[in-house]
Amino acid sequence: MKIEISVKNWFFSIVVCSMITVFCAVFLIINGFCLVRDIDALIDRAQVSADREDMIEYLSELKENMEKRGMTSGHFALIFKTPANDFSLHYKSITRILERLESIKDIPKNETAYQVALSDLRGAIRELPNPSKRYLWTQYWYLYFLGLGVWVWPAVKGIKEFPYF
Repeated sequence: MKIEISVKNWFFSIVVCSMITVFCAVFLIINGFCLVRDIDALIDRAQVSADREDMIEYLSELKENMEKRGMTSGHFALIFKTPANDFSLHYKSITRILERLESIKDIPKNETAYQVALSDLRGAIRELPNPSKRYLWTQYWYLYFLGLGVWVWPAVKGIKEFPYF
């Protein structure tokens, strides 16, 4: 009788932990996809844009999305905060790239200066990081630990209740 109750309790703890882990995983996957779509994909598309207007469109949308998500200040690292992971510097870089794109609007597209300027801007965009996954980690680190750490409960319960397994 006692083993039957223990098995039911242990099974219940497995079900609860599974539900918590699935909730955390689904939440992180959905938010991760949205971040990649709204941030990283726009950086990648701006880099391979054929002309100034497309670059402006992608970078303006990127800037707007960064503002909406609060990615204009702070860092996308929990511990080792450096200029390389400082959002305010990346936001400033995007603003300056947009200013430079506006400054070449009067240059004809078939001129070498226009192509050199676009190539230079593509290089600057290429050096921008794709911060979505690291941002997700810094914003929701506790969900990663909850989704995995919750399994300590059934493990300890199982070892305690069933020492011969």
